[in-house]
Amino acid sequence: MLFTQMEACASSSRLTLTPLRQSPACRGCLLNVSRRTFATSPLKPKPIQGRSRRWIRRTGIVILIGGGVYAYDKQFNASALSRSLRTGWIGLVCTLDYKINFAPSKAHEIDNLHQRVADRLRWVIDTNQGLYLKLGQALGLQAALLPKPYREAFGHVFDKAPSVPYAEVQGVFRRDLDVDPEDIFVSFSHEPLASASIAQVHKAVLRTPQGEELVVAVKVQKPAIEKQMEWDLFSYRSLMWVCEKIFDMPMYFVAKYVSVQMKNETNFQHEAGNARRCAEFLSQTPELKDDVYVPRVFGESEGCRESQRIMVTEWIDGCRLNDQAALERMGLKARDVMDLVISTWGAMTFSWGFLHCDPHPGNILIRPHPKKKGKPQIVIIDHGLYIESTTEFREDYCNLWRSLFMLDIPTIERIARKWGIALDPNMFASAILLRPFQVKKKTKEELAQEPEKTAYEQQLELKSRFKTMLENEQLIPRELIFIARCQRMMQANNQLLGSPSNRINLTAKWASTGYTRSLNAPRTIARVGLSTWLSDRFRMIILRMTLGFSDLIFWLDRLRQYLLPKSKRKGWEDQLQAQFESIAKEEFGIELEDDVFLG
Repeated sequence: MLFTQMEACASSSRLTLTPLRQSPACRGCLLNVSRRTFATSPLKPKPIQGRSRRWIRRTGIVILIGGGVYAYDKQFNASALSRSLRTGWIGLVCTLDYKINFAPSKAHEIDNLHQRVADRLRWVIDTNQGLYLKLGQALGLQAALLPKPYREAFGHVFDKAPSVPYAEVQGVFRRDLDVDPEDIFVSFSHEPLASASIAQVHKAVLRTPQGEELVVAVKVQKPAIEKQMEWDLFSYRSLMWVCEKIFDMPMYFVAKYVSVQMKNETNFQHEAGNARRCAEFLSQTPELKDDVYVPRVFGESEGCRESQRIMVTEWIDGCRLNDQAALERMGLKARDVMDLVISTWGAMTFSWGFLHCDPHPGNILIRPHPKKKGKPQIVIIDHGLYIESTTEFREDYCNLWRSLFMLDIPTIERIARKWGIALDPNMFASAILLRPFQVKKKTKEELAQEPEKTAYEQQLELKSRFKTMLENEQLIPRELIFIARCQRMMQANNQLLGSPSNRINLTAKWASTGYTRSLNAPRTIARVGLSTWLSDRFRMIILRMTLGFSDLIFWLDRLRQYLLPKSKRKGWEDQLQAQFESIAKEEFGIELEDDVFLG
């Protein structure tokens, strides 16, 4: 009927295309057809087409705005926002991966889980660069206590960082000092001689107001760091907070302290002050003042305007601490070098309370002593990261080191309670030394009674023990974070040179010396009283006698190693490492490797 009416209308209108000339009957027919069609048809093409257009338009606007924000962030904000979003995404993916797949039913897949997460973390560090390399180094220094994939992922972060072109260096000079490098220096190398995560070093010649020409090292901060720093540190703090909430582990309590230290490291005026202060402490330490050198920092009096992103220091020729071939060419003994390095950091930790926190081989240069033939002089560079400890903490830490060495368990437990750490002497000693260490050793019967655990159960127990140990994180001294880092790196430095020094004895000696003779607050009779002063001296004598016996064992072992075939010789640190690995395997189910510390 519908089609018949339409045909009739079409016939009566003689196929005209102008609807205004249609008869009233035809218009009525069309109206009826229209009403019936819209009443019975399930399709509404015009509204759907409208929604599609709106969706396309909104999508285009979002893409346009997103592209604009990305372009602005990349061009004017050093990709700071993009880096943070990248970090947040990787953090979310890793967190979900662990929450879903770290379960007893998937214990056989835990190694694959660690590998996936480690690969993602390595990717975000390599992609973001800058301060992320510093954060990666901090993770790398703890990686010996993490599963193997993390040790491999973070082992590369100690390598040389990429440099920026000379045009960007010019930009830093123009913005900070309103001059080009050539306006200040007689000559300035366009190519950097060294590049690190936040800065690079150029060699230049400076003419002083007195007309003297001096070869200097010019440290220039990479321009992106200034824009990225706050975003990067915010991302770091946010991730630590989220991880603490999700995994129920005390982690955020260190984030603020680490952020402040890293922020100070990017201020070169702060670094210049650290270098001058270190030189002053050295001048007051008779055992070190002639054998350790800090390069002179040039300021206004030498015609160098100071800046937070530019620092000029004396140029020093020397080899890296771990360059054994260069040491041999200079006729220097590895033992003399390491004894001096360990003693210097021992004085900083236990006597000064002012510690250089980056004793990487590249930051410790070695040269022949200018006055003592055949002896080394060490040159300390890169003074950006220092921590200052209170007198109370320094004395407690000295006492703790002496007690650990002499296995004075009551003193260890007293200091642990003071620092809000649960009384597990083995775990406490392990955290202080950053090594699984047994104060109370389990008997063979106790070990035999313990059931064999799966990888999942071992890691769950380790988490539980760390959580229990950190009973009150608000009381834990934040200085321990960086002090432990230095101890680990110093051990690795000694190991690199074949373990020529008895590191533990030298460190314990400085703990004893620092306790009784501090540059900041010496324990004089007037301060502590006669009884305490005599007790301190008596304990120092007992410790020195114990250390003398330990030294004898060390040299007897050196002699025994010398008599063995070269292929079977092991250094003192290597033997200690083997013992620690055995303890870690028995006590914690951890397989230790130290390659990550040998950068």
